[in-house]
Order: sequence, then structure tokens, then C-alpha cells
Amino acid sequence: MKSNAIALAAVSLALLAGCGTPEVKPQPEAESVVTPTRVPRHVDQSDRPQVTFDPCLDIPDTTLAQAGYDPASETNADFKGGSYTFLGCGYDTPQRRYVMNVLSGNITFAEEQEKKKDHSTPIDINGRRAILIFDPRVSDACDLSIETPYGILGFTRSVFEGNGKHAPESEWCAGLEDTARIIEPLIPKGA
Repeated sequence: MKSNAIALAAVSLALLAGCGTPEVKPQPEAESVVTPTRVPRHVDQSDRPQVTFDPCLDIPDTTLAQAGYDPASETNADFKGGSYTFLGCGYDTPQRRYVMNVLSGNITFAEEQEKKKDHSTPIDINGRRAILIFDPRVSDACDLSIETPYGILGFTRSVFEGNGKHAPESEWCAGLEDTARIIEPLIPKGA
């Protein structure tokens, strides 16, 4: 019995000797992934910052749908000026009750405030400075501008009553702040 135990021990040692640690091969260093910076679709001839948020490319369809707009209705609304740029897209609600342009531009928030000072109210959209622009002389329309690191993100919206009459004035701006709050988180936070 003692010889069986010795034989078993010898076999076990022989098996363990063949079970050395596997050879460790050096792993190549992980390659760093470099994400290319997207070149804006339009660049003006000024020294203003480049527009880094493009509504046509940076607002997902799910976000538009959450805000109540039909992503399939997207139309281009760019303005390519010589001294500033606005990249923009227009959207309709499925019932065509509202038509909205989202314009991302490199004019300063101060310029926008000055331009709209007679018809605007300072507001806050998710912690960013903004203005709600309401001119009672412009029927069925309301605008909103949010300060961004490169300039502003503006929303211009028209309301269609559908019967040839004007919508009640109380509806012109109704819900526009909510739409801006849904889209604001997509704006780059830094310069």
C-alpha cells in the first residue's frame, strides 16, 4: 500500500512538472483612439468662433421626437454670411401645428440681447442664460435664444391655426421653453 502511495505521488509530481506556468507574451501597447474633429459645414470670413453645434447633425431623431417634432420633416435652414454663420435645420410637428427652425450661430449672446432688447425677457434654460423673444406685432411667432460657448442657439417657431385665422396670442410661445430644455443638453459645454 505504501508503494501505491509512492507511485501515486510520483505520477502526481510528473504531471505537475508538465504544468508549468504558461509563457507570457508581452502585449502590444494599446493604440490610442483619436476622434477626428468635425469641420463645420460652413465657416465665415470673420474672426468669430467656429460654430461647433450643428442642429442638422447633432440633434438625434429621438430627441426631436421627444420634443414633438417629426425628424423626417427636416429641411436645411443655414445662413452663410460673410461676417457670421448660422447652421440650421427646420422641423414640423406631425400635425404641422408648429414649424420650428433651430439655428446655431456665432454672433455673441450680447449681440442677440441688444438686437432683441425691445421684445425679449431674460430666462434660464438648464442653467444657461437665455432670452424669450416675443413681439406681439409678429403674429403666430415666438423665438428663444440660448447662450453657447461659440455664440447662440436660437429657436424660431411659428404656430399654424389651420383655419386661416391667427392662433391665440397665449399659444405663440407655449411649450417653446420646454423644447429648448430638451435640446440644450446636446450643446457643447466648453469653448
